[in-house]
Amino acid sequence: MPERVEQRMEEHGMQELRALVMDRPAPEVDGIERAYLFSRDAHAGVNRKSGEPYITHPVAVAVILARLGMDSDSVMAGLLHDTVEDVDGVTFEQIETQFGRDVRRIVEGETKVSKLSKQGSQTAVVSDAGRDLQAENLRQMLIAMTDDIRIIVVKLADRLHNMRTLGSMRPDKQKRIARETMDIFAPLAHRLGIGQIKWELEDLSFRYLYPDEYAYLQSRLQSRQDERDVLIGEAVTQLDEALRDDLELPEWVMDIDISGRSKHLWSIHCKMQREGKGLEQIFDLLAIRVIVTPRELVVPPGTDEKRREKAEATREKRICYHTVSIVHSMWTPLPGRFKDYIAVPKPNGYQSLHTTVISQSGQPIEVQIRSRRMHEVAEFGVAAHWMYKQGSMLAQKDRENWIAQLRELQDEINDASDYMDAVKSDILGQRVRVFTPRGLAISLPAGSTPIDFAYHIHSRIGETTVGARVNGSIVPLAHKLGNGDMVEIVTSKNGHPSKDWLNFAVTRSARAKIRHHFRQLEREDARQRGHDMLERHLRKRQLPVRQLMRTKLLEDAAQKLLSTRNPDDLYFAISAGKLTPSAVGRVLSPSLASEQGQVRPPSKRAPVPRPPETGGVYVEGFTTTTKLSNCCSPIRGDQIMGYLTRGRGVSIHRIDCPNMIRLLKDEPERCVAASWDAGMPGLTLVDMDVVAPDRHGLLADVLGVLSAEKRSPLKVEANVDLDDVAHILLRLGVRGNADLEHVRAAIGKVEGVTAIVRLGRNSSRGRKDSGASA
Repeated sequence: MPERVEQRMEEHGMQELRALVMDRPAPEVDGIERAYLFSRDAHAGVNRKSGEPYITHPVAVAVILARLGMDSDSVMAGLLHDTVEDVDGVTFEQIETQFGRDVRRIVEGETKVSKLSKQGSQTAVVSDAGRDLQAENLRQMLIAMTDDIRIIVVKLADRLHNMRTLGSMRPDKQKRIARETMDIFAPLAHRLGIGQIKWELEDLSFRYLYPDEYAYLQSRLQSRQDERDVLIGEAVTQLDEALRDDLELPEWVMDIDISGRSKHLWSIHCKMQREGKGLEQIFDLLAIRVIVTPRELVVPPGTDEKRREKAEATREKRICYHTVSIVHSMWTPLPGRFKDYIAVPKPNGYQSLHTTVISQSGQPIEVQIRSRRMHEVAEFGVAAHWMYKQGSMLAQKDRENWIAQLRELQDEINDASDYMDAVKSDILGQRVRVFTPRGLAISLPAGSTPIDFAYHIHSRIGETTVGARVNGSIVPLAHKLGNGDMVEIVTSKNGHPSKDWLNFAVTRSARAKIRHHFRQLEREDARQRGHDMLERHLRKRQLPVRQLMRTKLLEDAAQKLLSTRNPDDLYFAISAGKLTPSAVGRVLSPSLASEQGQVRPPSKRAPVPRPPETGGVYVEGFTTTTKLSNCCSPIRGDQIMGYLTRGRGVSIHRIDCPNMIRLLKDEPERCVAASWDAGMPGLTLVDMDVVAPDRHGLLADVLGVLSAEKRSPLKVEANVDLDDVAHILLRLGVRGNADLEHVRAAIGKVEGVTAIVRLGRNSSRGRKDSGASA
């Protein structure tokens, strides 16, 4: 590009910027000029992908910021935001020395975010690493924003100019950047109330994400643009005459600005999709905006600033309501199409009156009415803070609240992707503004229910909620709140959360508090269960429970066993099976250590018969249920050991069971001593495989022996394998090892029997036991 053309492009951008800041104090204008020269020299000889000199980008960002009315530090930061990152030799210290600490903080915040962004763009978007890095980029940006709101305003201006020049990028990058813009930056601009940037970001993203739909709407609207311009022009003229001829209005206002307003393409597309309507059914395609500028209010001397601001806000409202009454006297209003965002502002602070009327031409026209201050807040949002001190205190407080929410989420969520999901749903999503019975406004995510409202007010109110009234009527707790609803929560001291609430609670905060409540209940149940298990163990040994379960002794036991001084940790460990009551009991009362392996004293009361499956097993220190394992099917007389399962009692294995050998090696702390209770006789079921060469009458002979022994098998199966070897599977009830050996010996006398294999209950054919051969 010739040097003269390049210089002309630079100067064109700077001429606009100079015109926008010329009314500022001379030192600020000088600082902006110096920042431009610094940036121009730093980026000298560097072009953008579009071929333009790079300096055109920071100048364009600064112009956007100046149009928003941002302070001079923000404008200088816009000019300098890429210098440290892109230019070798430029440091943050230099920025601070020449332009001040605030400019450095904004530039530093921008630089940290941009570095992460470029790293993320170099990683494939389809990969998990790419998504995680992109999420981390956005997370760092939001964290930086909580330190200085100007950082995000500069970032929005940077993103807006990048979107305006996105055409020079590859199609895949266009879609990625447009999606990120639609998901994060446009909602962020909306949340900050900067409508001017929000609408343009959405329309630009729409163009790259849905090119066919964008082209269709654009062509349809352009085809009748001239006709609409004529209709709007006639309506503007009629309304202007009516307002200026009014007897009262000219005394209150010094200027009335009436203009046509084009509805944005993305807004039209969303409305068509949401309501299932065609373009011809959208009534607010034709729109007029009326901006009234009140005359300066004269107040008595000595009036404080707060009362003055309140009086000015009250007069603005009266002027707007009077104006809408003139509109309704001129044209017929459409029923149900009047929206009062002055009495009930949007969550981002937006205030205006919207009404749809039928004009003299028969076409529906939407009319928006607002004061000059309301308009600046609607267009520039948080940036209007630098232009207006009065008004919209509610919006300012709401912004402070959601910035505080960002900080809370930052502390609560470590994972970047989870953090961004929470931000999108709880903070950047659509909002509703509802009211308490005392008139306090509460901003909640769209779709919120009375449960979300209750927990937002206070955790205790949420936990004791039993009902809700919305606008005076009782509603289900799953009822979705609408903008302007008055919500009253009904509580009871006996009320408590229900797990069903998790099915319809929307806010992350409410859901987290509900889950926390149930985790606390489960934790308390586990603590009590461990306490009761230890107490039963001590009472069974006729030990002084109160004396042994004193806090000091429990703390010492916890220190010895768990390296902690909290007795509750002992109970949790017992409940979870990490410690046995007997192990804790031996620490509390050393005399118990000598009892290890001793047989329990016989009970004075007659023993209660148990089902055969329990097999009369006694486990040291436990009163929980026991179950004979199916893998080795132990019977009375076998050497056995127990394994403390999670939630299913103690599983009893033979000492030579391969599973038990493995458990002793992997989880020795969960293996406990077990023995057969001599006072609890009974039958135990045993499976056996009788092996013999196949012959006629073999099964009859085996069953004849069992009949002679007065045994009635509970199960009999017979089959022959490929080698003509017969297998007769029997299930019998035996009283113990001696009884089993007696049966084996009898069956072993049958002609041809070569082996009698004892099986595990979960296998069809098991291992040979020692001595199993006939």
